Amino acid sequence: MSFLRFTWRMKLLTGRRGIAILYAYMLLGLGFLRSVTPDFGDLASREQQLEGTFRYMHERLRTHAESVAFFGGGAREKQMVEFKFNELLHHSSLLLKKKWLFGIVDDFITKQLPHNVTWGLSLLYAMEHKGDRALTSTQGELAHALRFLASVVSQSFLAFGDILELHRKFLELSGGINRISELDELLDASQYEGPSTTSSSKLVDSQSDGIISFSKVDIVTPVQKLLARQLSCDIAPGKSLLVTGPNGSGKSSVFRVLRGLWPLVSGRLAMPPQQFDSGSGCGIFYVTQRPYTCLGTLRDQIIYPLSCDEAEKRIIHTLEGDESATTSDILDQHLTHILVNVKLLYLLEREGGWDASQNWGDILSLGEQQRLGMARLFFHKPQYAILDECTNATSVDVEEHLYRLAKGMGITFITSSQRPALIPFHSMELRLIDGEGKWELRSIKQ
Repeated sequence: MSFLRFTWRMKLLTGRRGIAILYAYMLLGLGFLRSVTPDFGDLASREQQLEGTFRYMHERLRTHAESVAFFGGGAREKQMVEFKFNELLHHSSLLLKKKWLFGIVDDFITKQLPHNVTWGLSLLYAMEHKGDRALTSTQGELAHALRFLASVVSQSFLAFGDILELHRKFLELSGGINRISELDELLDASQYEGPSTTSSSKLVDSQSDGIISFSKVDIVTPVQKLLARQLSCDIAPGKSLLVTGPNGSGKSSVFRVLRGLWPLVSGRLAMPPQQFDSGSGCGIFYVTQRPYTCLGTLRDQIIYPLSCDEAEKRIIHTLEGDESATTSDILDQHLTHILVNVKLLYLLEREGGWDASQNWGDILSLGEQQRLGMARLFFHKPQYAILDECTNATSVDVEEHLYRLAKGMGITFITSSQRPALIPFHSMELRLIDGEGKWELRSIKQ
């Protein structure tokens, strides 16, 4: 009723031309704003997706911080986190820019330009007024009508602007609702599918002769529990060491001190450099019981913590391939040979090739993850390999096969394991002999 009353009053004041001008402007303005309105729903949904990915990477990094530190993958993880942050920052800047530009157009169409329409309608009414303008009553009637006309037109355009603002907010809300719907679908599908290193650095030496040497080292946990007292042993290239003992005895703690994750409180530790280099590789490489699966492709799982470009540079320095093939082809050929050695070639067909990107920690079984960890070891071919029960989820024959391959590559192992089948692959055994942190080193007869 209000709409009809307003239309009838406008017709009395401005005639049909005034009604046509007013509604034509409102319809054209609405159509124009609808046509230039960005898809705020998709933009908001994309922003929430990027924010979720960014937070997920931080949470995942906290969960696997120790594995990342073992591999020395801090620089690679930083690179990936910064890439996601820059992607989020670029999208947020784009969204703010679109909101700012649309706000300017919206204010001009719904708040500034309507004043010109109001003046035009007022002029049209004044020209068509039949009364004698010299009379005071006519002038009062004209002023009252003009005030009414200006007020009504102004309010109509404000209401028009509010409708468009509600439409924009609804689009942004729909973006959040879409993300919630995607989460709900994923949940339904899942239910259906059933210490400071500064002080300790003075006690650590980098050896150029390639020997790892523990000299009267006390291994102490961050909560000050003594796990090893006066530990002394030398590990030379070709003389692999097997570390044995019950669970919780401190076997993995030896590796944490070796990697620098725990401070060295006493004694001396000498070892070759551990940093990665695209040309020469690293002196020590770590393979944990549950190998870390990074975000990325199947190719990334083997070359980690190197990027694809760095891995290709490594190939240029170490391999000779078909001169007509590209560096990336030579890299993939080499990685394929490694998958054959660890009996995982079927992953290429099952997962869709080297560029397939999956949540590898969920897709692969523990045995497959451990063989993939050994594939990573074979790619980097370090001087020493720290193997922390990294094959206990594989069968004995596969485990022996992997150790034979590593030994054939000239890799010296420092293994933590309980399996007797691995004893022949080692020259020495380090075992816990009492609960006071006393360890014994003995030779293994081949």
